[in-house]
Amino acid sequence: MASEKYMRLDPAYRKLQKLRDLVREQKVPSKISEEIDEVLDLMKSRTDYCEGISTRPSKDLQQLMHSTLNHQWQTAVDQGKLTEIPSTLMMSGNLEVQFLRSLASLGNVKRVLELGMFTGCTALAFAESIPADGRVVTCELDPYIADTARSFLDKSGCGEKVEIMKGPAKSSMEVLAQKKQQFDLIFLDADKPSYTTYYKMIWDLGLLAPNGTIVVDNVLFFGDPYTKEGFMGKLGEGVTKFNEMVRQDESVHKIMVPIRDGMFIIRRKTDVDGRK
Repeated sequence: MASEKYMRLDPAYRKLQKLRDLVREQKVPSKISEEIDEVLDLMKSRTDYCEGISTRPSKDLQQLMHSTLNHQWQTAVDQGKLTEIPSTLMMSGNLEVQFLRSLASLGNVKRVLELGMFTGCTALAFAESIPADGRVVTCELDPYIADTARSFLDKSGCGEKVEIMKGPAKSSMEVLAQKKQQFDLIFLDADKPSYTTYYKMIWDLGLLAPNGTIVVDNVLFFGDPYTKEGFMGKLGEGVTKFNEMVRQDESVHKIMVPIRDGMFIIRRKTDVDGRK
């Protein structure tokens, strides 16, 4: 499962695996190795428990996830439609999907902007949680992936609520701003080095509606922001820079939630503080 793959990339998990291997190489008492294995199992059990106790995905979401995992990505590469096989880790797991569905169902969320779509898992999750007259506008850079996502969404009951904009997210954001469009919820999950740029554009272009919410994915990014290991290279540097910028932004209320690879929930400070 995708969630387990994410867990195995967690820095604490990686360190424990390395420690376990060192213990085995040194042939120290087996009890120590057994304890390490139990800790690793506990980490997995916690993830499995959270997944198992949460609401299961709809049949449409299950089908979309299945289609993504079983898609002939290699064939697309062989045919020159893609330059490389995309990582299916880019698809949200069910725990994250249900968290996002809960957020979208709160308040009066009718319009959602998603920056970075992949195969449409979160776009469909949002579509399932907003009213019948709601709209999800999602941006995807790669035309083949966008077309693949469209084919998946068209097989679902809520896919008609999703509008896909192809091309660079920055260009799509400018087009939306020119049309004076605003969104109640903006989900940022695009290329990590551009996170700071997207964030500034959201505010500068006035894309966030009054009382709106920004949700940012992968803000713990395999531990790079807090371990400073540089495990993910420039991608990790981009997320770390973004996190620090948000930390220093006194105009917003922010909370980082350690779901999967970390999510930031950002709102205008005045909307959270209420009336003084």
